[in-house]
Amino acid sequence: LLGEVTVPFVDVRRMATEQSFRSYRYYYNAAFWIRGVVRESEGHSWYRVWDDLRQVDYFAPADSFRLVPPEELAPLSPEVPLEEKRVEVDLAHQWMKCYEGAELVFTSKISSGWRYASGYYLTPVGDFQTYHKRHSRHMAGGNLATGYDLPGVPWVAYINNQGISFHGTYWHNGFGRPRSHGCINMAPEAAMWFHRWSQPAVPAETQEIRVDYGTRVRITA
Repeated sequence: LLGEVTVPFVDVRRMATEQSFRSYRYYYNAAFWIRGVVRESEGHSWYRVWDDLRQVDYFAPADSFRLVPPEELAPLSPEVPLEEKRVEVDLAHQWMKCYEGAELVFTSKISSGWRYASGYYLTPVGDFQTYHKRHSRHMAGGNLATGYDLPGVPWVAYINNQGISFHGTYWHNGFGRPRSHGCINMAPEAAMWFHRWSQPAVPAETQEIRVDYGTRVRITA
């Protein structure tokens, strides 16, 4: 089952005990696959949390998560044909808009790519589609000084093979100005709506889906 962190942060460990080595600190709104539960003799419960990048299980106190019911992952507007849904991303104003035909159905502030000391990470301009989607992804890149290591990034919709995607963002709330490494950052609630609305739909029990179609996306400077 998919689980969301519901506390400001929780430390996860290699074993289901407080004495075990701390592997990561997970933050509010991060999402992970829960693969089991372990109960200590004192009655405390630990979730077995899958890390899809490291390919290992970590353990975290179960009361720091909520399990996401399947109905919260059900597609939005599934009756609207694929060709009627489209997205416009305005990098100049840091906004995205979702349309069903001529009707505007959703809009949100974003944070797109930026120029950092380590290089340019600008969001590409052009026409794309959301052909590859995941409920959750551990994203990491770069070196120790300038890179990033972000487990449990929620509601990911890729638009190209270089890893550029729409996704929820729990590590900042500076939406409305560029600050990403090329992706389109959104508040987790907005990203979840977009994840459910855009095509293809990802079944609740499926980690990811990749097809040869998706909701149309136009990104302009």
